[in-house]
Amino acid sequence: MSGTRSWVTAELGIGLDVGPHPGSREAGAAVLDGVELGLRRNPLRAQLLVSRLLGKHVPAPVAEVLGTGHLLGDLVRDACEGRTPVVVGFAETATALGHAVAAVAGADGQQAPYLHTTRRPAPRGAQLVEFREEHSHATQQGLALLPGGVVGDATLHPDVPLVLVDDEISTGRTAINAIRALHAARPRSRYVVASLLDSRTEEQHRELDRSTADLGASVASVALLTGTVRTPGDVLDRAAALLDRLPDPPAPAGEPVPVTRRTLVLPAGLPTLGAHGWDAGCERLLAGAVASVARSLPVHRDGRTLVLGDEEFMYLPQRVAAALGGEVRTSTTTRSPAAVVDVPGYPLRTVLRFPATEDAGRIAFAYNVAPSARPDPGNAPGFDDIVLVSDAAEAGHTDVLLALLAASARRSVHVVRVCAAEAT
Repeated sequence: MSGTRSWVTAELGIGLDVGPHPGSREAGAAVLDGVELGLRRNPLRAQLLVSRLLGKHVPAPVAEVLGTGHLLGDLVRDACEGRTPVVVGFAETATALGHAVAAVAGADGQQAPYLHTTRRPAPRGAQLVEFREEHSHATQQGLALLPGGVVGDATLHPDVPLVLVDDEISTGRTAINAIRALHAARPRSRYVVASLLDSRTEEQHRELDRSTADLGASVASVALLTGTVRTPGDVLDRAAALLDRLPDPPAPAGEPVPVTRRTLVLPAGLPTLGAHGWDAGCERLLAGAVASVARSLPVHRDGRTLVLGDEEFMYLPQRVAAALGGEVRTSTTTRSPAAVVDVPGYPLRTVLRFPATEDAGRIAFAYNVAPSARPDPGNAPGFDDIVLVSDAAEAGHTDVLLALLAASARRSVHVVRVCAAEAT
């Protein structure tokens, strides 16, 4: 890890070594500076590996975010050995990463069938396949399979490889849990586990291989980066004490800027997100929809603009950002609490806290959206224009988030509410 010495390393002695994955040296070298050490607010694990290329916690140029997903997709395509897979992304962090992987994972380099796990309620009639993400703040994951859906019986044939996409594989337990649950519902002979960063030990690699072989299947692992995390034996106690000492970060205090609202009704046949299936037809419809809304937004077409997605709803906002320009930044709200410290060498410099758009009783977060107060702002330089793109229903409690965004932006805030045609 290059750059300023990590604040987490200095405070807690946690070390992180990152290098190109042996199977992707050239592609990995292109994204080598893409991971930083943060601190979770989670008693199960102290460190948070913060990606600067994911479009989640750190606003990043959208061309780099999507391009990184395509690099991983190239590795997936090679691992599938000439066969078009079904690609599954893990919520909430990797929903858009899975989309970008699937966009180039077909045997011909084109779109592969895609869906992602979700923590949203399953629709009526769906077959719900559930598993646990043990270290997560919200541990339960579910894959909702719809009869006759875009990703249905034909694409989920037992001979079709199934690709699981996550941003980070640390122990492999989530992959093992997912493969067991999916195999019980739709068995197959081949799995591929894909990630931006793989920090498993050799024994943890073997554990995934053994558990998959016990099911009568094989598994391949691909990643752009490999990493090693070193933690002191008492790190959880030390991290808890450090979190108790940290002051609450300030709320944004800028003069509120104007907020405008618009609705994007998607073409018939295009869902708002890929939780229940996505294919090449969806991609074609999406291109026209995001081009239309991008033309209507009076914002800068460069890094002075941030397009902010909403929890699992990541990919469509990223595509809106791409339609505005490759240097436009993109990031996403999240349900995951993390420590925020406005000092050089720490990746999460500012935070907005607000009632989640989908659930007024739950708190959500947006990191690095408000500007840092430091001369060296790190990942939180601040933005002239902020575009919030959400598929959540309009509700009074979302005004809290809009007020925070209005106090964070320098020039304007634009809210794009996205809804499927059948929902209007």
